[in-house]
Amino acid sequence: MMVRLTCLSIAMILTTTTSSAAFHIRTSCQRSPPTTLAAKSKAGLKSKVHTKKKQHSLQDLLTLETNLRSRYEYIIGCDDAGGAACIAGPVVCASCCVLQPFSTFLPISEESPSVPTEVVDILSNVNDSKMLSREQCHTIYNTIISHPELFAVSVAHRSALQIDEVNLLRATQLAFAESIETLVRKNDLPYDKVYAIVDGKISPKLYASDRKHGSESEQIESQKQLEQKLFPVRPKVNADAEVYACALASIIAAVSREQIMAELHNQYPAYDFDKNFGRASREHIEALHKNGAVENVHRLSFKQVKGR
Repeated sequence: MMVRLTCLSIAMILTTTTSSAAFHIRTSCQRSPPTTLAAKSKAGLKSKVHTKKKQHSLQDLLTLETNLRSRYEYIIGCDDAGGAACIAGPVVCASCCVLQPFSTFLPISEESPSVPTEVVDILSNVNDSKMLSREQCHTIYNTIISHPELFAVSVAHRSALQIDEVNLLRATQLAFAESIETLVRKNDLPYDKVYAIVDGKISPKLYASDRKHGSESEQIESQKQLEQKLFPVRPKVNADAEVYACALASIIAAVSREQIMAELHNQYPAYDFDKNFGRASREHIEALHKNGAVENVHRLSFKQVKGR
């Protein structure tokens, strides 16, 4: 009897232990939250925040342009400043074209550059403006402007009012088109030898004002004249960090816009445009709450500004 009771007790203990284990497994599974799409997206966003933009070498920046120069003589790089992160001020688009061989001002061949050493050093540090300090950007900008024999430059912008009227994307593309067309016209560049690269995912539609909508004969004649002007304009994501002319354009656009915001700061010091450059900083938003928005300075169609 004693033996039978012991066996029964052992059986009951084993049964209880197995049930407890099963219960533990079930409750553990129930307590683990499912991995939702939102959670995955949040995790992906978090990882992107910590991803730094790669800084390319000078040789990397020259590769694409060097290859294109086997077919095109003039490579125009384009970039903008004052995009969606800004709630005040214009969007500024710059275009820049290197008019001489790179070896003229960069240490990339056995031949010595024909410009002073300090100029060579400055232009060798060209990169995406976001990778450089303000001091570096201003030094490079002044060097570019001081050497028109090396660089053709054109800057166009659209005001806050124009951005409100047509939206930021459209305003940016119009400014891009104007800067490219102006550079080509002012420097009398032959259309068949020009190639333009625009930083971003889309490229502007050039010479839109030349497209006639009259009679059929007028449209045909307009199309013939337009075809003589057309040249490749290609978008390239991260072009400001991967193409030398686009890196130059990014610096020109950034400094040019900074100068405009400095002038606006003198007129409206309460908004600290000399510090935030029109971006939606906490202090800028607080100033909006306190003082309201300034017409044709603030982008009234933007969410942070509406109703101010």
